[in-house]
Amino acid sequence: MSAGRDRGVDAARGLAMVLMTSTHALRAIQPATTPEFGEWLLRIEPVTPMLFFVIAGWSLARSHRRSSDHGAWRRRHLLRALALWTISVAIFFAYSGPQWPELLVSNGVLGCLAISIAVGALLGGSLVAGTALLVASVAAWLVLDRQGIRIDGIDNGTFPLLPYLPVFLGAYLSERLLRWKSWTPTVLATIGAAWVLVLSLRPGFRHLWGDWGITNTYQEYFQTAKHQYNGFALSSDLLQGLEPIPRKVGFWAPLPGLVPVAVALAGLCVQFLSAVADRFPNRLRPLALLGRHGLAYYLGHLVLLGAIGWTLPPQVDEASWTWLGATIVVAGAGLAYAAWREPRGATT
Repeated sequence: MSAGRDRGVDAARGLAMVLMTSTHALRAIQPATTPEFGEWLLRIEPVTPMLFFVIAGWSLARSHRRSSDHGAWRRRHLLRALALWTISVAIFFAYSGPQWPELLVSNGVLGCLAISIAVGALLGGSLVAGTALLVASVAAWLVLDRQGIRIDGIDNGTFPLLPYLPVFLGAYLSERLLRWKSWTPTVLATIGAAWVLVLSLRPGFRHLWGDWGITNTYQEYFQTAKHQYNGFALSSDLLQGLEPIPRKVGFWAPLPGLVPVAVALAGLCVQFLSAVADRFPNRLRPLALLGRHGLAYYLGHLVLLGAIGWTLPPQVDEASWTWLGATIVVAGAGLAYAAWREPRGATT
């Protein structure tokens, strides 16, 4: 593990990767009967993206503080954001084709993360500008939600900017608060735990989580008479003159009441794993390795799950345990890759 990395934060990112893999496996393999453990994983799914954006915001602020050349830091992270957005567009195109404008503005978690990183890089260390943008983005999201207005890429579709950009900004700004005094992490963790406990009382937490705390949003995609997915085939169909057929695609979006709960749970998870890493660093090494090589794992897990789902016979595909086996295989392959790459990464 290279010097300067926070093993607890890497472990939290690795945990988010495993949780993401499990829910993606449930959807890709689609067992005939979802076991209770699978249902539980799906119910806590809203916490997973909050983990990603909390960690990303905090890590970006930490890297800015440690940088001696802020101009070079900004350029590096803007290029990183551009690379993530390009990868996101390519993945979206390969799966869904030239959907417009979703290809550019609503193309998944990597696209949303890329824009968040670009915003953070442009903000630099400005506390005033960051706070103003955080307040403005939260206010805009609440107004749009109250009015029932849905805008692709803003608060509609797969991983829109709202509420994930405010979550990212909150974590970005909190990095300074966490190092303000030695006791601030303890105070923030206690506040987060108290918030979750208060909402655990009836009717708060049960009301929020009982309905999953989410709503459905929809976008209009197209398909052709020959293909529904596979972007290259859809593009070929269009070039051959086949008529595009509209189809309605649904995505879930967190309701305002759920976001503070999910953020509190994500923050507590990071705090807990960081505390464990401080006392028992080697206990979290597998998760930390996965988290350190997160982008490679993210891309690899999509390929592996797709291959597993494509090759399994129907009687195995529908079994209630197959998704768990697929999760273990994919996470194991990711861990093997990360362990193989680690000595090389540690020397760079």
